[in-house]
Amino acid sequence: MSSLEQTARTPRLRVPYITAYDEEIVAHPLTFVWSPEATDGLKLSYVDAVPQDSMLGALWSRQGLHRRGRPEWKLVNSIRQRNAMLRLLCQVCGESAVGPDGRVSWVLADDPDDTSTSKGYTNAPPTCAACIPEALVACPRLRRGAAVYTVGSAEPYGVLGDFWRPTRHGPVETQRNAVVPLDAFWRLEYTLAKQLLVVLDDLRPMPLDR
Repeated sequence: MSSLEQTARTPRLRVPYITAYDEEIVAHPLTFVWSPEATDGLKLSYVDAVPQDSMLGALWSRQGLHRRGRPEWKLVNSIRQRNAMLRLLCQVCGESAVGPDGRVSWVLADDPDDTSTSKGYTNAPPTCAACIPEALVACPRLRRGAAVYTVGSAEPYGVLGDFWRPTRHGPVETQRNAVVPLDAFWRLEYTLAKQLLVVLDDLRPMPLDR
């Protein structure tokens, strides 16, 4: 799993599209609300929830999209990450990562046989061919070892998020960064999603001059 980290030692490199900024991170009170569609009648919600807060069966972390403040190099903006996954946008520049042949270029931190991709999913959005060299320089994890592919398709698999439970004193977080498949309905309804996980299909090694 990778979020394209940078440091102050590489000031000439761009801030990746999916990177969060400190002024985008805001706290919103959570609650559990009754819902006739929920598995056990309850689901996690914001106190002032709006329909846009939920997607794919889960409540999503609220973050701004204005890209103001200091970049939080190790953090991902949840909305931009989800947008990159669903629209196949490059995680570095935010433009389309779909090539002329209709295939999508993707950089994974290690060979799929050795990472979560071997389980069928990844939280790393695609990287367009033009940004791949920059990504390999900017991200320490990719510098340690990366595999570059073109991908035939990517389908939502689940979310990476924090699991909450209702108590008499309000919602209590019980697990961070849990992997929750989209068919785990009860867990989705108790999860604050932070990143979208997708299944990659038809991976082909992509030649790359390093």
